[in-house]
Amino acid sequence: SNSKNVVVLLPSSSLSNATLYSASVSSTVQDISGNSLDQDSSWKFTTVSASSDNSSGDTGSGGDTSADTTQPSVVSISPSENASSITVDSAITVVFSESISSASLSSSTFKLMDNSSNSISGSYSLNGSTVTFTPTDNLTHFRDYSVSLTTGIKDSAGNALSSAKSWSFSTLSNVVVISADSFGMVLLSGGQFEMGADNESQSDGTGNSRELPVHTVTLTGPFYVSDHEVTAAEYKACVDAGSCSYTGSTTNSKRTYDVSGEENFPINYVSWNDAANYTSWLTSNRSGTYRLCTEAEWEYAARAGSTTKWSCGNNNDSCLINYAWYDSNSRTGPKAVKTKLANSWGLYDFHGNIWELTSDYYGGSYYSEISGGATNPSGPATGGSRSTRGGGYSSETTSLRSSNRYYKGQTSQSSTLGFRVCATP
Repeated sequence: SNSKNVVVLLPSSSLSNATLYSASVSSTVQDISGNSLDQDSSWKFTTVSASSDNSSGDTGSGGDTSADTTQPSVVSISPSENASSITVDSAITVVFSESISSASLSSSTFKLMDNSSNSISGSYSLNGSTVTFTPTDNLTHFRDYSVSLTTGIKDSAGNALSSAKSWSFSTLSNVVVISADSFGMVLLSGGQFEMGADNESQSDGTGNSRELPVHTVTLTGPFYVSDHEVTAAEYKACVDAGSCSYTGSTTNSKRTYDVSGEENFPINYVSWNDAANYTSWLTSNRSGTYRLCTEAEWEYAARAGSTTKWSCGNNNDSCLINYAWYDSNSRTGPKAVKTKLANSWGLYDFHGNIWELTSDYYGGSYYSEISGGATNPSGPATGGSRSTRGGGYSSETTSLRSSNRYYKGQTSQSSTLGFRVCATP
């Protein structure tokens, strides 16, 4: 063809009558810039007997009026079978071998279902032999879906689909990150990751039983996470507003509250209860529901897509020296937030500087309870302590690992303890 984006294959001889043919295009086909097709494509079609061509000449008996008895078949589907990373705003498109009757399209003949067998509502559009199903609402992130076509689908002559067809696909598995807003809140779409660490034979492990077993966690999201630990100045604003209190040390040289020159240092000497009061104050003054991060949200954000001991790699000081405040460079106390490098999602100080409280009660064997995987886990229902993460300014590198877990009493205060916030939009 003269068109640069149309390729025509002309068979060297005529095709046979009333015969089913298949065609395929390999993903090795490239455009003029060298980019390959995103996937292989294949389809089928059936030729029509020359005797059924109603445009043929007079046969002496008023022409051939034999009925169309050819059953339609599925030529191509989108998303393709077992496709992954499908965007949540995708539609389902099926190309048939011939025009389809709109009256035969319904939720019982052309069905989209989630992995709990719930039917997804939507609308059908028909353009000749192409049918498009558009869901009423966006699909859910990190979810398996299935499509089923029954023989109730018919062509314009009333012939049923030659055979039923079903296939599956999964939605987006790559996290979507929206950069920090004016408050430093980064929006994450949610995601799926392996939480915990088993032992030293793995890249991220110490053999500590509280980190095992490794289990799959799905965070449906979206949710916000602060790009920094709550600072002394931010916490003091809540105290000045009468919604928070500070009952921690006023003499320890490592305290940061109301210390000139340390306004941008992480707040310390605050308890879990103090942190919860602070998030309630934020909720009343901003949009969204502010809260402490769950352990799962915290580790997901700390890893930022990595599977290594720290988000920057596995090489102790050569990695951490640029990303963290810890025993090698900061034993005298916490340092100003956001003065080291951010991880790949634009989040600072997840390793070191200050231990961060999470919303979860601490359970040393909790991971065993969800070893088969969990969606939006939030820790044990009850407990005497709260989980802490990230390590602090005086911690050794092993405590700074993304999977490391520790705990503090709900009213505990210390120079090494602070928090960051998450929020639900």
